[in-house]
Amino acid sequence: MKLHIRLFVCCLGVFLTASSCTKAGKGGNATVVCSVWNTDNNSAPVNGVTVYVSYGQSTPPSANTSGYDDHQVATATSNTVAFSGLQKGTYYFMAVGTQTVTSTQGTATVQVSGGAPYSLMHGSGINNATIGVTY
Repeated sequence: MKLHIRLFVCCLGVFLTASSCTKAGKGGNATVVCSVWNTDNNSAPVNGVTVYVSYGQSTPPSANTSGYDDHQVATATSNTVAFSGLQKGTYYFMAVGTQTVTSTQGTATVQVSGGAPYSLMHGSGINNATIGVTY
């Protein structure tokens, strides 16, 4: 009898643990809208930026843009992209783009990049993430 009770409790624990886990990634009803701002340039919007996402990670998967699960490209007049169909979980967003900067020495186009972890707490609806990039 004690063996049956132990087995039942053990199985119940495994079931509850497995059913309470959520895995980041596709297959949900949430959307994350990422907006990208250059923190080195008075928080200017970075239009035309490419945003990469890594599912289930709070740190970048690599030093460059390899190893990410998906990416979206903003239009030339927008600094936002949307990732739809996501589940609750942890994500890492990495933004890479260019920005034209004017100084007393002239105008130059510079590469900007940066990333941020994001914890998606709701499995549905629209959620906003802000990504700061630097030169």
